[in-house]
Amino acid sequence: MSEFDHAFANARALLLQRRYEEAERAYEAAVALEPTNLDGQFMLAKLRYMRGDPRFARDLAATAARNRDNPALQQQFASVLRLTGDLAGAELLLRDLIARHGAIPAYRSVLASVLHEMNRLDEARTEALAAANAQPDNLHFQETFVSILLSLGQAETALPLVREIRRHVPGEHIWIAHEATAARLIGDAAYGELYDYDRFVRAYDLEPPPGWRTAAEFNAELAARLNQRHELLRQPFDQSMRAGTQTIGSLCDDEDPVIQAALRAFLAPIAEYRADLGAGGPHPLLSGNYGDARLSTCWSVRLGQEGHHVNHIHPDGWLSSAYYVTVPEETAEATTRFGWIQFGEPRTPVPGAGPAHDVQPRVGRLVLFPSYMWHGTTAIHGPNARMTMAFDVVMAR
Repeated sequence: MSEFDHAFANARALLLQRRYEEAERAYEAAVALEPTNLDGQFMLAKLRYMRGDPRFARDLAATAARNRDNPALQQQFASVLRLTGDLAGAELLLRDLIARHGAIPAYRSVLASVLHEMNRLDEARTEALAAANAQPDNLHFQETFVSILLSLGQAETALPLVREIRRHVPGEHIWIAHEATAARLIGDAAYGELYDYDRFVRAYDLEPPPGWRTAAEFNAELAARLNQRHELLRQPFDQSMRAGTQTIGSLCDDEDPVIQAALRAFLAPIAEYRADLGAGGPHPLLSGNYGDARLSTCWSVRLGQEGHHVNHIHPDGWLSSAYYVTVPEETAEATTRFGWIQFGEPRTPVPGAGPAHDVQPRVGRLVLFPSYMWHGTTAIHGPNARMTMAFDVVMAR
């Protein structure tokens, strides 16, 4: 193990122990050993961001400025700028990268994504198409191109491309999501088959685990334990939440008895969901319903004022979830639906593909849904937090 690898592993261990000041110092030590290491720079910037440092990317910015002939480092810096909302800065870096090193497909594809988020769709399509044509077997480039086609309303062009790719990667969640969106726009029956909200999105109001008299009593204690783990100030910049925080590591590994009681309480509704769902056939959800279910990872999210989740999928799960530990009073209003979980709307705006289904959050409610289904939340506007536990289910074959 190199000196960098040792320092990086040490930083990771300190982060998982929630020793954030020491972890930051350890990441700084790792970056000092290898300033151009992409993982080191990314994790240092990310931790500083979560700790509320306004100059979170200072080491990355300085190193990128000293190494303008290092394309990977420039692309990494552009990625961090994009993830933290500086789209103009990301575009400037990427255009400089292309000017200095040529119109390499990888650079054009990333630029296309930035332009897409800036709603400059015609420019985005030009860049994405060039990258996809240059490397037609690169599924990441193809996915960027397809998502832009959908935002342009060109579902008839996108759907055959999506279906051809799904023949080769039938279980890849992003392509299932894109097929559902494209099918929805042109009235294809596949939309209802893949996104059967009434059948596939299920809500369970859980009874308190053994040892607690009421659900309210249990969730109040669970909230106290989780709040102890929400010590950071901002969300990870590479996750779906905005104006919130997320716990570090998997709560599956947390030995706290209250957290473990919650994890055990999730097993019965998962089993009920599977039994009601059935199995078999080529359907991507039903065909995966065999073997022993297990929680692959679990985390908690606490959203503050204006907090919400942008629309996303979970690429590594079979079934995904939201369990409501605390909810603000405003979620009770069915006309405004602040803080509700919603389904069917893609990550970037697509005309005609807004939210198609939603579920009201309640303390003690668990919502289960396919990991490939687009989902996000409306924002909460008051000062009281909305806190959840979430997990992905996979099958042990």
